[in-house]
Amino acid sequence: MSEDMQKVKDLLILRNCKKSTISNYLSCINRFKNYYINVDISKLKESDILDYLKKNFIDIECCAATINVNRAAIKYYYLVNYNIEFNNVLLPQSKIASRYPKILTKDNILKLLNNESNLKHKIWILLGYGSGLRISEVASLKVSDILSKEHKIRVIGKGDKERYVPLPNITLKLLRIYWLKNKDKINEYLFPPIYKKFKNNHISDYTIQEAFYKIKENNNLGDDITFHTLRHSFATEYIKSGGDIWELRNILGHSSINSTMVYLHMAEDFSKVISPLDGVENV
Repeated sequence: MSEDMQKVKDLLILRNCKKSTISNYLSCINRFKNYYINVDISKLKESDILDYLKKNFIDIECCAATINVNRAAIKYYYLVNYNIEFNNVLLPQSKIASRYPKILTKDNILKLLNNESNLKHKIWILLGYGSGLRISEVASLKVSDILSKEHKIRVIGKGDKERYVPLPNITLKLLRIYWLKNKDKINEYLFPPIYKKFKNNHISDYTIQEAFYKIKENNNLGDDITFHTLRHSFATEYIKSGGDIWELRNILGHSSINSTMVYLHMAEDFSKVISPLDGVENV
C-alpha cells in the first residue's frame, strides 16, 4: 500500500471506523486515483472532482448514497494528505430522498419463520425482528453476550457503544437448541465463520446477507426488503405496542432521538384520524 493510502487507513483505524467503512473509503480513493493516473492530483480543484463524480456516478444515475460516499472519501484523502479542504458549495453533497423505510408485519415475519427450515437462519431473523439488531451486530454476537436469566442481549454497536436489547422467549428457546447442536464448533463467537482458517473470527455480514436474500426470494419479497427491514419492523411494532420512544432510542443505539422519531409516524394508526370526508358515503 502506498504511503498516502496507508496514512488514510491508519487515521480511519484511529477513528475506530468499521472495517467495511475503511474498505469502502480505500476502494473509492483508489478508483479516483486510477481515473487521474497521469495527473498531479494535488493540483485538482473542486470542478475536477465534480467532473469525476458526474462522469462516473451522476451520469449513469447512481444513487445519492453512492455519490456521497465517493465524495466523502475523496475529500478525506485530500484533507489527510494535502491539508486541502474543498468548498462544500462548489462540491455539494447529493441530496438523499427522504422516504420512510419499508416494514414487514408480524404475520409476514411468522410466515418467513414457518417457511424456513434452517435453524441458524431462523435465529438471525428472530434477532433482527425480535431484538432490533443490525446485521453486523448479529454476525459479531459472542456467547457471553446472551444473558438468558435476564432475558437480554449485550450488544456492541456502532462506535463500540454498548447497549442491551430484549431477548424474547422464542429466540432464547431456539438459541438453546442451536447451542446443543453446535457447541463443539462454537468458540468465542456465537456464529463462527464458514471457513475453518478464520476459526478465531465470526461469520461475515455478507454470509447473513446472502442467506436473507435467498429467504427473500423463496417468500417472493420485493427488492426493497433487506435484513435491515427487520430492525425497522421491530421498532415500528415496539411503538405500536405502547413502547416509549426514549427507551426505543436506547435499544436501537441511536445517537440522536431524531433518528428514532421516524417510527412514531410509521406506527401511527390513521383509521382514528378525523377527516372532513368522514360520514360521506356517496359522491
